[in-house]
Amino acid sequence: MIRYALRRLAYSVPMLFGLASLVFVLLNALPNDIAERRAGEEASPEAIAAIRADLGLDRPLTERYWEWVTAVLTGDFGVSWHNGQSVLTGIVQTAPITLSMVVLSLVVALVIGVPIGALAATRGGLADRGLVGATVVAMAVPNFWLALVLVLFFALSMGWFPATGYVDLSASPGEWLRHLVLPVAAVATVSISVIARQTRSAMLENLGRDYVRTLRAAGVDERSVVYKHVLKNAATPVLTTFGIQFVALSGGSIIVEQVFAVPGLGQHTLTALARGDVPVVLGILVLTAAAVVVINLAVDLMNAAVNPKVRL
Repeated sequence: MIRYALRRLAYSVPMLFGLASLVFVLLNALPNDIAERRAGEEASPEAIAAIRADLGLDRPLTERYWEWVTAVLTGDFGVSWHNGQSVLTGIVQTAPITLSMVVLSLVVALVIGVPIGALAATRGGLADRGLVGATVVAMAVPNFWLALVLVLFFALSMGWFPATGYVDLSASPGEWLRHLVLPVAAVATVSISVIARQTRSAMLENLGRDYVRTLRAAGVDERSVVYKHVLKNAATPVLTTFGIQFVALSGGSIIVEQVFAVPGLGQHTLTALARGDVPVVLGILVLTAAAVVVINLAVDLMNAAVNPKVRL
């Protein structure tokens, strides 16, 4: 298992480095001059040149890239061009909010999606057709539209949940959960559908295999066949889907945070983009990519633990 983990890690590090380099080049090759935007339309060429020099934009791209890489390797992501705050500090303040929403959404998606998929695979008939139809509809609904509907009905009309805002977990666990119910529902709906469909598909595939017929012929209890053997063997594609959904939920939370005015990493990213705050955007993208690599590595290790043949 250790050898397998090291092999996967060896693949991930060059990919992360290449992605970080690509993001740096693309952000620093934007057609709109950041200095001109910060100086304003009435600024003189001298004022624009002074801002470019202050931000280091007058230096060659290769020199800036090398300085950035060496700093990042020591854990220094620079400071914001807007307010001088450490990039890492801003991320640490906002990332836990988004992470709590994403983790809750993943838990909800697993707790609801896996049983629904298993039920559809084992019962068939109306339950199966209903799942397929419901997932098609759920996957077609944009999460920002669903978020608006949830706000209108459950917050403004019924008054059951807050329409906007966020309360820290340490301040009030109950209010923290109340403020996250609607955002999580908006973000998790598609993931529930994806995981349910993947669970159904994987279980149907395994239910038709020879080992299931052998177990049934040997008189093994049907519940044991389904939940001890079939569901375990269907776990590999479901776990892979779990890793993919982490990435999808992280991206989908950006728009949902805007709807519910949640001060998370998504809102922080959009604000930095609007201001042309390149160091902040770079730091967020690189650390997000690193998180995705770590999650995918963890999923690979879980798959290897469940199915030893994956390690080969």
